[in-house]
Amino acid sequence: MKPTREIIGLRVISISDGTQVGVVKDLVLNQQSKSLDFMIIDQPSDYFGAKVIPYADILGLGEFAITIPYPDVIQDVAQNAEVQNLLKQDIRVIGTQVLTKKGQLIGAVTEIIIDEETGHIASCLFESEGQLQEIEVEKIITLGKELLIIEGIGEAAASNQEIIMISNEEDNQTQTIDDFQDIPVEVNSLDFGSVEEVDLLEEEVDTIEEHDAFEQEADFNLFEQRQLQYFIGKKVDKDIILDNADLLRAGECITSEMVTHITTRSTLMEVTSHLQKS
Repeated sequence: MKPTREIIGLRVISISDGTQVGVVKDLVLNQQSKSLDFMIIDQPSDYFGAKVIPYADILGLGEFAITIPYPDVIQDVAQNAEVQNLLKQDIRVIGTQVLTKKGQLIGAVTEIIIDEETGHIASCLFESEGQLQEIEVEKIITLGKELLIIEGIGEAAASNQEIIMISNEEDNQTQTIDDFQDIPVEVNSLDFGSVEEVDLLEEEVDTIEEHDAFEQEADFNLFEQRQLQYFIGKKVDKDIILDNADLLRAGECITSEMVTHITTRSTLMEVTSHLQKS
């Protein structure tokens, strides 16, 4: 397994004549197959456009260099429609935000690990709340231009814990209706209040539940709080309605006051997705 930072900058050696034919300048990723499909090489004498090497034509990927059978495997970008399409997609991965399937931002990608044998992405490293974590490619749902969408880390464990708790509660609830038959109850002593009072109570419960749901939505984690601070001074490329119904206009600088009006994850994600490139 090899991180991309150890690939960029490697010499390209042609086995047929033993000469260096270039240096790896950049990598071209395939969003659909989650793989490294091409390497862009820097050739000092080339003034007619970028050159690429298909990963399928690479013989070896070592610490010192990558090897190819002969210089003819090097292709012009202008003559290769496949690489042109991939370059237009501009899938970088490194630096993109990590989003769980349930819509929670948990970090940013810092590195991609490549399987040298196949060229496929083996995993991605991302920083979350000051800790470096690794997500295997099997848990990656989407390699997007702005977002890396993954299965939620720890969600399965949490789900199992909930199942255990529910099971324990069911075990404890073994009473039957017969257990309550001998308990005397005076119906007249129970004061249910008027119909109006009951309706008012139900409305108060609904209000409390709505407030709790809002508080839960606005309870940003540490990374999301940092993301909010990152917005200050930035601009978006489309009009966005903030959670207080104010309009954040395209091209308008985001102020610290505007950030306080981003209180839901849906708005946080919308602003993140439409930040203008600096």
